[in-house]
Amino acid sequence: MQSIDSFLQRFFEPLHSVSRYVIAFSGGMDSTVLLHGMNRLGLPLHAVHVNHHLQEECEQWQQHCHEVCRKWEIALTLAHAKVEKLAQQSIEENARQARYRLFSEQLGPHDALVTAHHKDDQAETLLLQLLRGAGPAGLASMGMCHKLACGMHLRPLLGFSRAELKEYAQQNSLVWVEDPSNHSPDFDRNYLRLEIMPRLVRRWPGALKTMSRAAGLQDEAMQCLRELASLDLLAAATDHSHILKVEVLQRLETARLKNALRGWMKAHDIRAPDKRLLDGVVENIVSRQDLKSSPVQAWTDGEIRRYRNRLYLLRPMPKHDPAQTFQWKVDRPLVIRSLNRTLHLLDLQQSGVAVPENVKELTVRFRRGGEKLRPVGEKHHKSLKNLFQEGSIPPWERDRIPLVYHDGRLLCVLGYWNAAPEQCA
Repeated sequence: MQSIDSFLQRFFEPLHSVSRYVIAFSGGMDSTVLLHGMNRLGLPLHAVHVNHHLQEECEQWQQHCHEVCRKWEIALTLAHAKVEKLAQQSIEENARQARYRLFSEQLGPHDALVTAHHKDDQAETLLLQLLRGAGPAGLASMGMCHKLACGMHLRPLLGFSRAELKEYAQQNSLVWVEDPSNHSPDFDRNYLRLEIMPRLVRRWPGALKTMSRAAGLQDEAMQCLRELASLDLLAAATDHSHILKVEVLQRLETARLKNALRGWMKAHDIRAPDKRLLDGVVENIVSRQDLKSSPVQAWTDGEIRRYRNRLYLLRPMPKHDPAQTFQWKVDRPLVIRSLNRTLHLLDLQQSGVAVPENVKELTVRFRRGGEKLRPVGEKHHKSLKNLFQEGSIPPWERDRIPLVYHDGRLLCVLGYWNAAPEQCA
C-alpha cells in the first residue's frame, strides 16, 4: 500500500491551475492528517474551521484549530454556521448544508476546497443512500474531484481507510480533538459506523474496497446518464434555459424523461423532488394532452409549471400582493420588495417609455382587470388580457408585472409593451 505522503504528492503535482487550497479543518483526526500532509508539500493553504455551535466543546475545538494553524504557519478563517432544525431534514443534513455554504463563500475561481473524506466515509455514505432508496446519483457517493461554486472540491484521501489515517496520525505524533457525538448511535451515520460496519468487515474483510468500487461504478453510470440528459435537454431547449418544449419531452420514455428533468434541475442548482413528486410532474404536467389549466408541482427548492406547450423550472416565488399601489417620487428609486426589484426613471426612459417631461410622480400598480393599452406600432387599443395571451405570458407572471401610470394613463406594461407616445401626453 502506498503511503499517504507519496500519494498526496502525486495527486497535487499536476494541479497547476489551482492558486489556493481551502482546507475544511474541523480539528478532528481526518482533517488534521490532511492538513499536515498537504502542509508538508509546501502547497498554498488556507484552513477554514466552521463552528456550528451545536456542542458545548465548540469553543475549545475552535481554539485548538487556531493553535494548530499558528504552529504550522497556516492561514485560518473561523466561520460561524447558523444551523436550524427544518421539517423532514436531520440536524446533520442542515449542518452539512450550512457548512458547505460557508466553504463555497471562501472559494475564488482558481481555488479548490479540500476535504478529508476517506474510504470508510465512502462506504457509510453508500449504505445511507441505499437505505434512503437513492438512485445512481446518490449511490455514486463521493468522487475525488468535482465543481463547487466557482472553484472545485477535492477529496484526495478517498483511497485510504480510517485505520490508515490513524496510523499516519500516530506516526507523526499529531494531536486532534474528538467529538463526543461521534460515539452516539443516535445519529444514522454513527450507527452504521459503530454497529453495522464492524460486523460487515468481520464477515467480509474486503467490504470497504468492494463498496468503494460499487460507488465508482455508479459514478460511471451517472456520467452516461448526465450525457444522455444533456442530449435530451438540447433537443427540448428554447431561448431560455429554464423553459423546455413539452412536445419534445413527451416523445421520451418515462425513465429517460425523468433523467432529463433531474439533469435540468441539476443544471440550475435546484434539488430534485422525491420520486413521488417527480412522478407527479411526469404524469400530471408533462404527459397530459388535455391540458386546460396551468398546473404546478412545488417542493422546498423549486417548482415546475406548464403553460401551453412550454415547461418552466422556477425557484419558489415570494408572496406578492397584486392589490398594492405605489406612488413613485421619480427622483428616487422605487423598491418593490415582493418582487425583489428596484425601478429607476432612467431605466424607463432608456426602454423607450414615453415619460412626460418634468414628471414628478408616477403610479405603479398591478393588473386588476379591464386595463387597455395601445402599444407602439398598433392602431387600436387592446385589453391587457389579450396582450398577455398574444405574448404567451404565463398566468403566474401576469400579476407580478408592474404597470406604470401618469395621471391615470397607462404608460407601459413594464418590460413588455409601451404605450404609443400620443397616448401618454
